[in-house]
Amino acid sequence: MQEKPSMLMPALYGGIIMAVIGAVPGLNLINCLCCAGVMFGGFMAAFFYKKELLPGMPPLTSSDGMQLGALAGVFGGVVGGLLSVIILNLAGNVGGDMMLQFMENFKDNIPPEAWDQMEQGIREGEVSVFNLIIGLIIDVIFGLVGGLIGYSILKPKQQMMNMQPPTDQIR
Repeated sequence: MQEKPSMLMPALYGGIIMAVIGAVPGLNLINCLCCAGVMFGGFMAAFFYKKELLPGMPPLTSSDGMQLGALAGVFGGVVGGLLSVIILNLAGNVGGDMMLQFMENFKDNIPPEAWDQMEQGIREGEVSVFNLIIGLIIDVIFGLVGGLIGYSILKPKQQMMNMQPPTDQIR
């Protein structure tokens, strides 16, 4: 039996998909639907890996789906963080003003010191190490879920051999 192919490239492709969906302003709104863009990246990692499996190789397993999704999440978190910094430097803080307008509704319930810090952070559009670490954790978790969804959809279909319809009839 042949050895399974490397998971590195399919996971990298899935991570890049995950990163682009998460970093591009407007497109990143897909992640408002239960991190759908992140899960899609994990799913695509499983899809690309399944395409590399040749006949005679062991089939795709649930642990393969989990590994692919988690690895895609690592790549997605790292590449997404880099893309966010690049886009922020090139395009500026695109959504900052919209976010501040939305947050004005809650200004009365937030202490003034906290409000000033939030407003300054949003206006400056800083990408902190904390944001990158949280993004990495979320990408790994939801990428893993996407890899499992990919496994459940792409797994080999079990053949129903030796199954015959029942011979006794209900009267």
